[in-house]
Order: sequence, then C-alpha cells, then structure tokens
Amino acid sequence: MRAAAPLLLLLASALILAGCGQPSGSPTPEARPTSSNDPRFLPLAAYDLSDDGHTVGTARWTLAKQCMVRLGFDDLKNLDIDPLPAWPQRPAGTGVFTAVAYVDDDLRYGIQDPRQAARYGYQAARAAYERRNPQKKWTLSQFLALTGEFFGADPKSVHGHRIPRRGCLGEADRAIYGSSPQDRRNPVLELKSKSLQQGMKDPVWKKADKAWSSCMRKAGYHYATPRDAEIGEDRQREELEARLSAPPRDPDAPSASEKQTATADARCKQHTGYVRTVHAVDVRIQNQLIANNRAKLEKQRRWNRDAVRKAHDILEGRS
Repeated sequence: MRAAAPLLLLLASALILAGCGQPSGSPTPEARPTSSNDPRFLPLAAYDLSDDGHTVGTARWTLAKQCMVRLGFDDLKNLDIDPLPAWPQRPAGTGVFTAVAYVDDDLRYGIQDPRQAARYGYQAARAAYERRNPQKKWTLSQFLALTGEFFGADPKSVHGHRIPRRGCLGEADRAIYGSSPQDRRNPVLELKSKSLQQGMKDPVWKKADKAWSSCMRKAGYHYATPRDAEIGEDRQREELEARLSAPPRDPDAPSASEKQTATADARCKQHTGYVRTVHAVDVRIQNQLIANNRAKLEKQRRWNRDAVRKAHDILEGRS
C-alpha cells in the first residue's frame, strides 16, 4: 500500500471472489465442486457468475479499450487483455491512499496450507489475483478515464471528451448488464457475508475456534479466532517500525512474523479439523438462507445469465 499525506482511504473495486462470479475478470476457475464435503463447495455459488466470469471480463475490457480509444488514448488500441488486466489502481504520488481488498472463496475460512502460508502469509488471495490479473501501470488520466474514480480537483474530462460515469469500465458494465453492478445490491455476496456472520456465532463454530486457539497457544500465539490472527494487531506496530527503518521493495510483502503466524495458523487448522467443521456449519446456514431468499437469488441468477449472453454477443460482434 502507498502512504501520502494527507491520507484518504479509498476502497477500489478490485475484489477477487474466486468461484463467486464477481465481475472482476478472473480466468475461468476449475469446475465447481459439487460435493458438500469439499470445503470449496458453497451452495450460494450456484447463483453467481462463477465459470462465466472470464467471458464477462473479456467483454468488459474489450468495450473499455474501445471507449479509451474514443477518448483519445490511441496508444491503447492494441492493449493486451489476455490475461485480463487487474482492476486499475490510482498512480502513486497523487495524494491519495488506496486500499484494495482481496477475497477468495478458497480462503473463506482463512489460510489453510502451511506451505502457502510460509510463502504469502495472509496475502495468498492478493498473490493469486495478481498472478491471474497482472497490474498495469496507468497514468492518472488513463486511470480516471478507465474508472471515473475522481478525488478532489481531478479533471472530469480528457482530450476534450467527458469521462463517462464510472469511467470506460463502468460504461462497459452498463452495456453488458444494462445497469452498473455497483449500483445494485448483490444478494449472493450479501448472503455469503451473512452466512459467515451467523456461522461465527454458532456453538459448533465457536467450539472449533476454541480448539484452534488452544493449538495456537501451544505454538506460542494467543488469538481467540483465526480472524484475530489474520488482523494481527500485535504485529502491526512491530511491522510498521520495521518498514520505516528499512522499507522493503514491495511494501505489501508479508513480514517474517506474518508468515510465521500464518504457518502456525494453517497447521492448527489442519490439526484440529477446523475447516471441515466450520464449512459444515456454513453450508447448513447457506441452505437456510437460500430457502428464505430464493426469489431474489433466482432474479440475480437470471441477471447474470443475461449478462453472459450479452458478453458473448459482444465478443462475437453481434452487438
């Protein structure tokens, strides 16, 4: 992350929801797991884009590239969109602090693989997203034209052309979806979040937290839940001081302390059967939520399917 004074926290729309169908432009994931015993299986995933996310992402960037050329960025006519670019990030040095949240359903219950933890700490979702969607360096004018994410005195036009609402990517989304996904509530994402919130209050889930916490104490760590370990309030001051004294090449790189904590976390999840236990609770709650919200979930599924059909039309030149 980049820091500048004064700081403004902006949450960019660069969420990666592997298997969740969020229009982030991720490549087609592996086949959706169908066994409820598979920790990657989520009942709510049946209502999102999932396997068609790459098609929609390709159509989005195809239209966005055309829009950028129309706005006068002729050098982007041959922009490579395979693999799909990451969501644009505001250039450094423009007086704005940008925080990007990365979410991955494979890490819904936190880090689980000790080898992955030893390499990425708690940033495996970011690493996975960046492998699939390389980040391109944009100029400020390109960033504004692509996203329409204005701050302060940012210009609202470029090369004599008014920047579309939400930028060229937003214009592309409206062409695909009929309206901007950012302007409507997504019941799949809302219910996935609600399932986690309810699950963490479930006695079975709490018992799993206690077993995991006990294991972590034996390893020398004192956290009540895996979420507490991931946030790592006890590491924050130590890591900040280390970065100020010797800033790493990559300011987002996990510290040695983070990697060690994450590794112990993953090992304790394996030792206590944590993921298997909380996943069963999550599946049960998601099925209940689906039963209570089926109408709006079916509406979301139809909306997604219409978007996929439109994306195919765009890519095949029928639109």
